[in-house]
Amino acid sequence: MPPTAVLIRKPTRKEVDFYYKTHRSQFHAPERVHALQIVKNVHFPRQHQSATLVLERALARLRAGEEFSKVADEDSDCGGNGGDLGWFPRGVMVEEFEDVVFEMGPKEISPIFETRFGLHIVQVLEKRPAGIQPLGEVYDAIANAIYQSRLERTPK
Repeated sequence: MPPTAVLIRKPTRKEVDFYYKTHRSQFHAPERVHALQIVKNVHFPRQHQSATLVLERALARLRAGEEFSKVADEDSDCGGNGGDLGWFPRGVMVEEFEDVVFEMGPKEISPIFETRFGLHIVQVLEKRPAGIQPLGEVYDAIANAIYQSRLERTPK
C-alpha cells in the first residue's frame, strides 16, 4: 500500500496577521525612496559637454510635461525600464546621488547633477520614512515563511 501523502495547508490571513503583530520588530525598514533616473555616463572629459546637452534637452522635455519614463527610455544610458530604480534605502547608491534624492519631495524632478558616474536627472516617486513595513509589503514573505516552517516540521 502506498504511503499516505500529507497535505500541508497554506496559512490563513488570520495566521499571517497574528505573525505580523507578534514579530513586528522583524519588519523594521530604514527610510526609503522610490525614484526614476536619467543618466548619461561620463568616462572622459570630452563626453561631459555632449552629455550636458542631452540632459538639458531631456530636462526641457520634462518641464514641458513629457512623461519621465518615456524621456528616460529615450535619453538615458540605462534606458529600457523607464529609469525605474525601485525602492532603496540610504547606503545603496553613491553618496552624491543620495544627497540629492533624499532631500527631494515626492513627484519632484531634480536639476541636472553630477556624480562620479556621470550626469543625472531624478524624479522621486514616493518616500517612506523609517519604521515598520506595512503588512501588504511583507504579507507574501510571512505566508511563505509559515508554509516553509510547516513543511520542515512534517515527518518525512
